[in-house]
Amino acid sequence: MVFTNKGMVHVLMHNANFMHISGKILIPLGVIVMILSGVMMYWGGSDGVSSLEDAQIYEGTDVEFELSGYSEGGYLVVVMEGEYESGKDSVGDNGTAVLTDSDCDLVKNFTMSDSDDVNFFMAACENTDDTTADDNHIHIGYICKEGCPDGTYTWETNGVEIQIWDVDMILGGLLRMGAGITGGMGACCCGGFIAIIGLILGFTMGKKPPATGYQTSGVMPQQQGTVHPIDNHPGTL
Repeated sequence: MVFTNKGMVHVLMHNANFMHISGKILIPLGVIVMILSGVMMYWGGSDGVSSLEDAQIYEGTDVEFELSGYSEGGYLVVVMEGEYESGKDSVGDNGTAVLTDSDCDLVKNFTMSDSDDVNFFMAACENTDDTTADDNHIHIGYICKEGCPDGTYTWETNGVEIQIWDVDMILGGLLRMGAGITGGMGACCCGGFIAIIGLILGFTMGKKPPATGYQTSGVMPQQQGTVHPIDNHPGTL
C-alpha cells in the first residue's frame, strides 16, 4: 500500500483526534512551564546584574559625597588598585591577604570624616575576605562598621583613587542571579519532562483509530461484482 503526502497528513490528524485527554493537558502544561522557566532565568539574571552594579556606592579621591542608609551599620569595603605583599590581588593560599609596608603606612592616613570631623574609616593591613582574583584591586579597610549617620562625608586619600563596595548587595545580587538561573534551568527540565510524559500517555492510553485503507494513486477502482443464481444465465429472469 502506498501513502501519498495527503494520506500521511490525514493519518497524523486522525491519530491526534484519538489522543488521550492526559496528553492534551500535560503537553501544553509542559510548554507553559518551559516558557516560565525562561522568564525566571531572565529576571534572576537581570536583577542580579542590577544589584552588582548598584553595589559600588563611591569612586573617587579627596571629595565630598552623600551617604545614607547605613546608620545601623553595614559591610562596606574600601579598595584601591594594587597588589598584596604576596604579589597577588586576592587572599593567598593561607587565606590571608597582607598589604605591603608602604601601602599599610599609606592607608593608615586615609580618613572619611563627617561635618563634625569624626573619622569613620578603619584601615586594615590584613584581611581574609578579598576573594576577587585578577581584578587589580586590594582591600584596604572598612567604613560604617558601627554605623554612619546619613549626611555628607569628605575623603582624604592623598590623591589615591578608591572605591567603596557594599558587600551585602554583592552577595544578594549573586544569590538572586544564582537562584534565578538554577531555578529556571530546573523548571525547564521539569517542563520538558511533563511534556514528554504527556506525549507518551496521550498516544499509549488513547483509543486506537480504526484501520483506514487508502487507494494507490493511478489505480482504477475495482467495481463490485454481481452475484447470479446458478440456474439462471445472465440476461434471463
